[in-house]
Amino acid sequence: MPADTHTPEDVKREWHEYATERERAKRAADLARKYERQLGVRADSMTSFRERMVALHRRMEERHNACARLHRQHALRLQRWHADGEAGLRPIFLTGVSQRLRTDGAAIALFDADLQELLFAVSDPIARAAHDLELTHGEGPLRDALRSTGPIVATGGDMIRRWPRFGPAVTSLDVRAVVATPLLHSSRPLGALCGLAIGNRLDLNAERQSDLLAEALTETVLHATEDFDPTGMSLGGSLFEDADYLSAVNQAMGLLVAQYNCSLDSAFTLLRARAFADNQSVTQVAQEMVDQAQHT
Repeated sequence: MPADTHTPEDVKREWHEYATERERAKRAADLARKYERQLGVRADSMTSFRERMVALHRRMEERHNACARLHRQHALRLQRWHADGEAGLRPIFLTGVSQRLRTDGAAIALFDADLQELLFAVSDPIARAAHDLELTHGEGPLRDALRSTGPIVATGGDMIRRWPRFGPAVTSLDVRAVVATPLLHSSRPLGALCGLAIGNRLDLNAERQSDLLAEALTETVLHATEDFDPTGMSLGGSLFEDADYLSAVNQAMGLLVAQYNCSLDSAFTLLRARAFADNQSVTQVAQEMVDQAQHT
């Protein structure tokens, strides 16, 4: 329900985002109805244009409603958490995304124009472990999704055939199916969303739901960049409250560049190779390197 004067700020923010997305959905629906009425007047040279406008605004309505549902769900979970005296872990926004996908976990990663990962957020420890494996092996659903125009799905043996290193490793976590979708803005990938399922089967609507949620999260990412805090190097919004900005990884890459006079790509390759050799994740090895450098 809507917030009052005694509502915690994080809950107020979620209800505000919910109301904003509902209003955007309403505006899109109003425009769609406008073009639908024009279609019923007469057929003319504008018919094709109006049909495209109806489809466009109905899709926008659907996307904003999907985003509104995520914010409403997160607001309710935050309210319960505060009402329970903030017992247990604070609710994570991506948990709601995972629930909408009907998967056991979800991860989102943002990349720069050179497809270098900038940050990631996860819903749970399994999703974090899966992301670390993908970062370490340099292959997996998030990276494949960046080169795709729509959802990709892999289950069971398909994962091992598609990703010879990541597949067996993530299967050892009991993950048996994944669905991943790019976050596209003006045809450029901003990042990717991945849902992970413990069982072999994904929901029948997983691909469509993943596509819709990716569009909704793209909107969230774009709005978050408007509130970017360059001093804290952090994005605004609930999606990024629990994000990992890979600061240790970037610092370790800088150390390797200085040590070997190599490119950032080569430094990351060296970092991954060291992680693989030590049977650790890239983030673990990077943190160890940074800690050692700080104590020498």
